[in-house]
Amino acid sequence: MSFPKTEEELWKQGYRFYKKGRCNGPNCRADIEWWDTPNNKQIPLDPGTMEPHWGTCPDRERFRKDKQPKTEGRS
Repeated sequence: MSFPKTEEELWKQGYRFYKKGRCNGPNCRADIEWWDTPNNKQIPLDPGTMEPHWGTCPDRERFRKDKQPKTEGRS
């Protein structure tokens, strides 16, 4: 199943609006909408286009969950 393209499709596929907010990315600060997915996770969407915000955010790498853990070097 493809990602919903409209708010109506989001509702039909079990997504639920959570709240409006603003991206925390220092180079972004765009308005976003938070939605709960059918799997009880939250996803940030761009208002109007309903596209996942990570596709348009200039700071998307900052928010990746699969980042490598930071390691501190030993002297």
